[in-house]
Amino acid sequence: MNSQLIANVVRSSKDDEEATVWDRLYAFWFRRLVYTQIWEDPVADLAALRLSVGSTIVTLSSGGCNALSYLMAQPAQVYAVDLNEAHLALIKLKLAGLRAFSDYSDFWQFFGAADKPANSDLYRARLRPWLDAQARAYWDKRNIIGRPRHAYFADGFYRHGMLGRFIGLAHFAAKRCGIDPAILLNGKPDAPARIAALNRLDRVFHSPLVRLITATPALLFGLGIPPRQRALLGGGAPLNDVLHKRLLRLIDGHPNDTNYFAWQALHRGYAGPGDRCLPPYLQRRQYERMRNGAGLIIPHHASLRQFLEGLPAREVDAVILLDSQDWMATDEIRALWNAIDRAGSDNVHVIFRTAGEESPIESDELASLRRIWRRDDERSAVGFELDRSGIYGGFHCYGRR
Repeated sequence: MNSQLIANVVRSSKDDEEATVWDRLYAFWFRRLVYTQIWEDPVADLAALRLSVGSTIVTLSSGGCNALSYLMAQPAQVYAVDLNEAHLALIKLKLAGLRAFSDYSDFWQFFGAADKPANSDLYRARLRPWLDAQARAYWDKRNIIGRPRHAYFADGFYRHGMLGRFIGLAHFAAKRCGIDPAILLNGKPDAPARIAALNRLDRVFHSPLVRLITATPALLFGLGIPPRQRALLGGGAPLNDVLHKRLLRLIDGHPNDTNYFAWQALHRGYAGPGDRCLPPYLQRRQYERMRNGAGLIIPHHASLRQFLEGLPAREVDAVILLDSQDWMATDEIRALWNAIDRAGSDNVHVIFRTAGEESPIESDELASLRRIWRRDDERSAVGFELDRSGIYGGFHCYGRR
């Protein structure tokens, strides 16, 4: 992977001399598998976008969950773009699964449960032949003890990746502090044991040790938070307090029996199989649609701006930026929106999340963009309200003026 491409995105300034040591370290770290599951809610995305049948969608791929779930909107095509080749290998593997597995139970076993020893055989016999050379090389690669990466799916895939390991460390720390994540997930809101666990959680997050941890940029890399986004997340408030409030919104903002983000955070896995408490692409009732639409998903290795600049003018109906602008310098954001303006249709809509509450497009430095783009407050509020992950400070939907 070209580390310099990632460095250009995550650093605070486009001037090499102004890039910090932390920015460069994160750029190197981000080459790995970061997200085994994407942490933006595709149901909220589609509610805000209100796409017509036959739309063209461009999205950052990340773990691929949302790109696949957007097939519910019956698009013409979904371009899944990413600089992280590990994430592209993951979406390619999921597409191979949709092509290779005619039965939902096999797909669920491999990608939902993702913890059966038999999955190694499924990979070799049925998925590997569908992969291109780059994805095959990624999943075949062995670690220092000779274990291939595809074996992640044989012992709990969602416990791997940077974020998965960070969550595992958080579970270990929570239990050492007398907090049982299972009680937070399954306990009734008024149960004494759950109330006691929440009180302990409050004390832990406001302890001197957690204040120290959250003040150290490298220790938040496991959450996928680069230095620039870390500053936005705090917004002047103590970071331990902000993270505590976001965690409470994640585990209490929506019912946990339908919130698969809470299950990933507190259980390190999904509650399926079936149709409840799962991302759409893993739901039984959506499986045939996913299989039939797999050919509409087009993974692409590039920065989002580079990709948009290479498309024909007025081709795109929706652009999903995830939280990527939190990582970007002002001039890079401006260049990205100029590319969206050229590639976007007359009715194009753009959605994104922010660690803080404010949209960067509303800043003084980007005032020129507001001559073309207008924040749709109603759609933005719908997206924020429906987003079950609860970890972002803002959800923003923009359309042309």
